[in-house]
Amino acid sequence: MDDGRAGVTPELGQGTPHRWFGPVKTSRTLMRAVILRLLDIKESFVMKNIFGMIACAVTISAPCFADATFTFTGQWTTGGQGNFIATNTTGQAMQNWVLEFDWTADVTSLWNGTIQSKVGNHYTVVNSAWNGTVAPGASIEVGCVFNQSTSGVLPTGLTFSTTASGGGGTGGGGTGGGTGGGTGGGTGGGTGGGTGGGAAGTCPADADHDGKVNGSDLALLLSSWGPGTARDLTGDGTVDGADIAAMLSAWGACPTDSTGYDKMPTVEQRKIVGYYPNWGIYQKNFPVTSVRADRINVINYAFLIPLDRTMPSAWNVIVSSYRGWRYSDYANYLQQPAGTTLSAGVGLFDEWADVKANTASEALTMSPAFREGSNFAQMRDLKQTHSKLRTMASIGGWTLSSPFFSIARSAQKRADFAKSAVYVVAKYGFDGIDIDWEYPGGGGLAQAGIGDPATDGNNYLLLLQALRDELNHQSTIDGRTYYLSIAAPAGDTKIADINPPAIAAICDWINVMAYDYHGGWDSYTGLNSPMVNIDPNPSAAKWSVAGTMGLYMNGMNGNAGVAPSKLVLGMPFYGRGWNSVQPGPNGNGLGQPGTEAVSPGLGETEFPYNSLISSGILSFSNGSFVGSAGYTRYWNAAAQVPYLYSPSAQRFISYDDPESTQIKMNFANQQGLGGVMFWELSEDTALPGASLLDTIFQGMKLP
Repeated sequence: MDDGRAGVTPELGQGTPHRWFGPVKTSRTLMRAVILRLLDIKESFVMKNIFGMIACAVTISAPCFADATFTFTGQWTTGGQGNFIATNTTGQAMQNWVLEFDWTADVTSLWNGTIQSKVGNHYTVVNSAWNGTVAPGASIEVGCVFNQSTSGVLPTGLTFSTTASGGGGTGGGGTGGGTGGGTGGGTGGGTGGGTGGGAAGTCPADADHDGKVNGSDLALLLSSWGPGTARDLTGDGTVDGADIAAMLSAWGACPTDSTGYDKMPTVEQRKIVGYYPNWGIYQKNFPVTSVRADRINVINYAFLIPLDRTMPSAWNVIVSSYRGWRYSDYANYLQQPAGTTLSAGVGLFDEWADVKANTASEALTMSPAFREGSNFAQMRDLKQTHSKLRTMASIGGWTLSSPFFSIARSAQKRADFAKSAVYVVAKYGFDGIDIDWEYPGGGGLAQAGIGDPATDGNNYLLLLQALRDELNHQSTIDGRTYYLSIAAPAGDTKIADINPPAIAAICDWINVMAYDYHGGWDSYTGLNSPMVNIDPNPSAAKWSVAGTMGLYMNGMNGNAGVAPSKLVLGMPFYGRGWNSVQPGPNGNGLGQPGTEAVSPGLGETEFPYNSLISSGILSFSNGSFVGSAGYTRYWNAAAQVPYLYSPSAQRFISYDDPESTQIKMNFANQQGLGGVMFWELSEDTALPGASLLDTIFQGMKLP
């Protein structure tokens, strides 16, 4: 079946719908006369229309029926992928839907819904927090990835129903400043409910967060009737007639501002973390003023350099190659409070970009601490105009991580490093620290013989605890809230060298770098950030977004898992490429031998997403992407990511676009993750409809 995407090969059973019909359950909740008495409202046009809109949910009615289908979207030897699609043909809004079916397959990943239970082969799937209402004529689509011993076996006994008395779902939307949510699954609409309308809580009566207050919201309000805070609009501890009056006063479209910034979550709700590279002001011509601060709530400023005054000289290679200085000289510019001499700490890696200092020495003593027009000054200005934006000093990175090994192994150096790092945070107006140590245990750039898998993980915890203690101390001085995060590895062997649940207990969140599963360091082409692994190499079995996040959430090596709300899913705004790639048996270059490719014009092994468009090898028109200039765009249905291949140029490029980014957003929402992160801000496009950041912002839902 041709689904309109070049290069998609039909799979066994793909594109064949299988249809069932199931009754939609209704309930008797409140009678019309009761509501009229509560409000002391006589027969009115408004109330007549309200009762008409919520008839299926709050009055006696005949059973409703919905139309549901299942379609395979891809199959492979051990499993596949498919979509359940249910259309509301009842003529009334359906609330808190429940999808049930019997299937011998093992569903390993599911989005746009939550598996409430599996008893034997019987699955019960309930709505996510944001899609519990299905308007008349509208459809919901629940996608899944599954393992299956016998290919082509379909789910049977599918029913699609709704319960106005609460049913499934994961609670409501939060109060704007909190996390909202709740566990759902009960008879009162979930235990958390919440009164937030949209991510910012500016429309509290909008219970289903569809941007308007209407009969669907009233039905949800009535389902929470009585004592409790669920959907309590007036704050008196109970849902009663006063809350109905408040809802009617807000009837209609929710207020929004011109940029949609009112929908931006706070950091405490969910994170949209974008890394800003301080070198972006040069070749990329991407100053801080170009950052779309109305689409993110955290900037991770990359990078500051960790410094150890007595680090072994053999580890000098990184700084020497980048700056032409000996590391021992650079350590003289360690940032520290006046009158102190610290054994380890933090320095500015590019003092001109950061603060517009002419020399590293000048940056230590200049007053004010940064000059107008510098990156730090421009970040200050962004925060003044975007109240939910927070900035984090990101320390380390792939290039600068070696000093962490010696710093973390000494109690004195850990304490001094924390003092210096927090001094930098307070001095330059940051809101916290992001540690990007790549990687405890070794395996990063120029780290041969440096890492110690047996001790680095525990030393990392001690280093993070020192930072946490110092940040808390600073809070007692200035009354500000400070955050601590890390950039965490995606590979299973690297995850095994740290202790994720212990890190989560210290840090506010963990940014998981769910990318670089394959790149030019491999001798064959692969996918940079697949949702599901397709590499037949046994060592790569967990090398995928779903595999990595499963290791963090479920734990490994006998360790407990990390709460999803503490995990932030990393996404790439770039691709990886190979040269000298032959078409192979499928003609698309995937899985074929190749050598590392460099992005034209940039001299980098990353292929920025926007450069694929600007260079003319990827075209976007009328909402669709196609390859151009000899390239064909392919879509891998199993891994759920695109790639480009040119047989004439013999080049293969794996990347992400809005389609794959939306799938990852669905995964983050469905799993209840704390948010998403991406590398990096300069690599997106401003082309309307093609922006990855727009896809993230528009797809972000409250937990």
